[in-house]
Amino acid sequence: MRELLLYIDYEKIGQILGFGKDFFYNLKVKQNLKYIEKNQKKVLKKLQHKLPLNVIFYVYDEAKWKSQSVYDLMVQDERFNPKIVVTKNCAVEGNANYQTKEDVKRCYEFFKKKGMNVEYGYELSPHPCPSPAGRGEDLYIPLEQFKPDIIIYSHPWYVYKTQGPVVCSKFALTFYIPYFIVIAEKWFEYDLRFHKYLFKHYVLSEDIKQSYGSKMPNKGKNLEAVGHPILDYYYLHSEEKEKKYTIYAPHWTVCGNNIRFGTFDWSGYKILEFAKAHPELNWVFRPHPLFYNFIISSNYMSKEELDNYYDEWRKIGFISEGGDYLGLFKESNALITDCGSFIMEYFVSENPMIHLVSEQFEGNSVVQAVDKESYIARNIDELYEHLNTVLLNKNDYKKEQRIQLLQNLNLKNNYSAKRIIDDILNVIGEYNGQ
Repeated sequence: MRELLLYIDYEKIGQILGFGKDFFYNLKVKQNLKYIEKNQKKVLKKLQHKLPLNVIFYVYDEAKWKSQSVYDLMVQDERFNPKIVVTKNCAVEGNANYQTKEDVKRCYEFFKKKGMNVEYGYELSPHPCPSPAGRGEDLYIPLEQFKPDIIIYSHPWYVYKTQGPVVCSKFALTFYIPYFIVIAEKWFEYDLRFHKYLFKHYVLSEDIKQSYGSKMPNKGKNLEAVGHPILDYYYLHSEEKEKKYTIYAPHWTVCGNNIRFGTFDWSGYKILEFAKAHPELNWVFRPHPLFYNFIISSNYMSKEELDNYYDEWRKIGFISEGGDYLGLFKESNALITDCGSFIMEYFVSENPMIHLVSEQFEGNSVVQAVDKESYIARNIDELYEHLNTVLLNKNDYKKEQRIQLLQNLNLKNNYSAKRIIDDILNVIGEYNGQ
């Protein structure tokens, strides 16, 4: 920390001057990269011949926990000592991502009930002597206290600075397994400051690695294509399940200045009406984790209106929230969604998907191939056509092509957790001349 304090706060200088913000921002990034590079060399040297490796998974939302297979495999491997560290994101109140202490507790209990090794990375009660800055910095427990050799992040944004990859580079190697599967290749998936500061960033495929690398200043030198551990569920649970549920999963970006994948404005109530008219189908409402808070905070709907909408779903089915939803995917007969990551996560189930496509949606090459073998709805007429054909008439006429594409993409029988663990061991061995 002392070394960081010696750094010139270029970013603040740009804010004070009111001009040249990009110039000072880039200076800040460059000095941090030099600091990180120096630290990484020291950490790699420290890890030479060190076993087991202490690994902490940085998590602040259990609904976005996608690395269970990596954790489980590390538990079985004497070369690793894994732990979940549950913290709080630093989104401010009024932001749809804002978290309370209750959110932190709920996340902690999620892992505790699973019997996992979990600790708090955020103090739920203030210290007797609060931070002079007065902004609650004292509540974020320095990750160095957990003595990690490796930190695996799940979230690229709202990571508090003292728990972020710059500070943590002093004592650990920083890895990143995104909580989502990339579908659109937007700049915020690979070109945030967070991404620049990582030791290793895992991506789904070689195509995505090459595409990211062509746009990144470091040419993607910290990228590695390993698949995605969320898809390991299908590898590890290959048994067939009874198809009982029809799932509706809306994305949160229905309005505002964001990626605007959401189609709730034209599909949300129409799908509810269809569900009410067809109680013979077992319905599940699975909104994006940010959906509820965003819809209210953006004033798209009042709390009363949204609560009524949720209550209508409870009357005809049930609401699925939190983590551990892939079992539900395997037990479903179809998914109706505009959620980006779900497109790939559900595709591996081999079940039919109705993809609600907004005008702003633009998928990468992998998603474009998946969409060709899915049922695309860009408006109400197309939605009703697929609802009747796929759900009511049970005519999944794209099934064979979908299975063939799944084989071509090599996603179903790919054990991503093993590839990640092998990569971690190999890269440490390589840097240490083993």
